[in-house]
Amino acid sequence: KILLIFTCFILTFLAVFKVCYSVDDKISAVIKNVNIAPTIVIDAGHGGIDAGTVGIDGSLEKEINLSIALNLYDFLMVSGVKCQLTRTGDNEIYSKGEDRSRSDLYNRMDYINSVDNSILISIHQNHFDNEKEHGTQIWYSANTDESKILADKILNSVKDNLQPDNTRENKESGSDYYLLHKAIVPSIMVECGFVSNREENDKLQNPNYQKQFAYSILYGLSEEV
Repeated sequence: KILLIFTCFILTFLAVFKVCYSVDDKISAVIKNVNIAPTIVIDAGHGGIDAGTVGIDGSLEKEINLSIALNLYDFLMVSGVKCQLTRTGDNEIYSKGEDRSRSDLYNRMDYINSVDNSILISIHQNHFDNEKEHGTQIWYSANTDESKILADKILNSVKDNLQPDNTRENKESGSDYYLLHKAIVPSIMVECGFVSNREENDKLQNPNYQKQFAYSILYGLSEEV
């Protein structure tokens, strides 16, 4: 039994390592005319008293976002890709006395734009009145052509690895999504799934699925343009 567990661990490690090994060489292809690999800024949406949307079973979006973001951070670190997190715990980003929601968004945006040669990947979950709605969808910034390229690569990876029945298409963001609207770097918001759909909500709370989703984002990043 111990030997079987050890063998499974080795095979899993090798599979992840194979993809991670290729990422550092390929990821710069996502941004044309960039000679130095960019820094991936991972934004786990919401946090603190801002729970985000609420799942069909009462689960909180902020917790799912953070778990997927932390997994993605770990995968990128193992691959040797530079990366940063806007939050590592259950918190917002604002100072005492400041307007909470406006300050949090402004501070996230200031941080993202302050990182040289960066790419923003913001992790979120979706919600809709119709419980049948499901599947990942990605919003991309209209400010750079590279944002759409990045969004398409990652959605294709998610479909190939996790959601073969997903027929959704990515959408250009408007002013409703402040971070994407104001970003000066290639930026996307990954709506991983619908927490209003019971089956998908169960998956999104599963630690193994969260790792698989982070892996799919990583794989999409590693794909050559």
